[in-house]
Amino acid sequence: MCNKELVMIVKSNIFSDGERRPLSINDNGEVDFWTTLYLSVEYRSDGKASTIKNELYKIEVLRKWEAHTGRDILAEFRKQVFLDKQTILSIKRFCGYSIKEQKKSSNKVVHFSRVAKSSSALSSVSKEFQYQRMLAINQFLEFCAREICKFKPNSGELNSRIDEMCSLFKKHYPKGLSKGSKATHAETEILDYFLKVAHYSHELNPFSNFNLKFRNYLLIQILYWTGVRPSEVLALRLEDLEHDTEQPALLFRRRHDDKYDPREDQPTLKTQEKVLVIPKWLYDDIELYIRQIRPSFAKSKSHPYLFVSHKGNSGTAMGKASFADLILKLKQVDKRFENVQRRGFRIYFNERISDKIDEHNETIRDKIREAEQKGYLEEARLLKRDIISEADEMDTRMRLNGHAHEESANAYLQRHARRKANKVQKQMMEDHSQVIKGIKEARNGAS
Repeated sequence: MCNKELVMIVKSNIFSDGERRPLSINDNGEVDFWTTLYLSVEYRSDGKASTIKNELYKIEVLRKWEAHTGRDILAEFRKQVFLDKQTILSIKRFCGYSIKEQKKSSNKVVHFSRVAKSSSALSSVSKEFQYQRMLAINQFLEFCAREICKFKPNSGELNSRIDEMCSLFKKHYPKGLSKGSKATHAETEILDYFLKVAHYSHELNPFSNFNLKFRNYLLIQILYWTGVRPSEVLALRLEDLEHDTEQPALLFRRRHDDKYDPREDQPTLKTQEKVLVIPKWLYDDIELYIRQIRPSFAKSKSHPYLFVSHKGNSGTAMGKASFADLILKLKQVDKRFENVQRRGFRIYFNERISDKIDEHNETIRDKIREAEQKGYLEEARLLKRDIISEADEMDTRMRLNGHAHEESANAYLQRHARRKANKVQKQMMEDHSQVIKGIKEARNGAS
């Protein structure tokens, strides 16, 4: 790193084999050696392009800090000078800034030092975001420090000092982070209203023409009925629609680093491959889009992806930014939509799974009680086999969500348990309030 102001931009490259490789490039068009080495060693073997890009953006905060302060941390490492408390606190403060820069392109960047002169350009990010930045920077600096010092005659001593530096860095991570999910999600009734507004026939639908409204409606409905991520919907191909008239379904396949996908930021499947059944009416609507709307864009014939852009470079495969924009525009319709999150559809999907299992189990338990009361003990014993156990629920959730590990599915199971507990607690508080109210009324009546 050099201490002159070199602005780094994150640029994704698509190689001939389809691999997406985000790189950090300076003003001179040079690839940054250290970030490339670090990410190649630590992430390339099993890290997705999106994960690598996110790590790069976090590390670039350090680059901006260096440009702003005139420091060159790796040059200091070469002199066996490591981070002290004051430097770490300075980086921490900087990681807490939200830097509002112009959208970068290959020929348009903004120098941080110019942005920093305007106080209006700086606002705070969440503690969680600040923590994620500091974590990434600490891991990157540890890697670089050990690589720089590993062949020094006093490498043992230097490694101990690097350990101390990393421990000191960790000590100053933001405190008071919330546990579990950081996002606040809208209540079910708000999501239901959001779905109504997203329908192509709703008077409050904010989009300009029927074709655009219809495509966006399909995207939202697929999120709702499958619980998949937006990137997984965008990765769907025409061939992924299962044409079973009795039980239509969508096939979600892993096609990472597909050389035939022209999108720089390729939407991919995060979890295991899965086949998810969809309602017949949704299948019919998707078929309508394929037959009548999609072919109206000439460029749609050049690729196999189901959903296409309707504006700008129309007919090309729809990208992540377009999906984010449509959600944002829908949220602007009503202030109550503020907490509607794209990930929220996945949460609601899992809650509906739990609710249906609870309904099923309660129905079976009612039948068991009825059979036992009538003395039909064998029938009751057989009915008990129909109870969906927690292990069965875990397996179901893993299959539907494409989870490879129980920990992922368990998070949704625990969320449902918390929701039920909160509901019970709320009912208890309401009952208690009614009791108190009754006592007060009786007391007032006696006086």
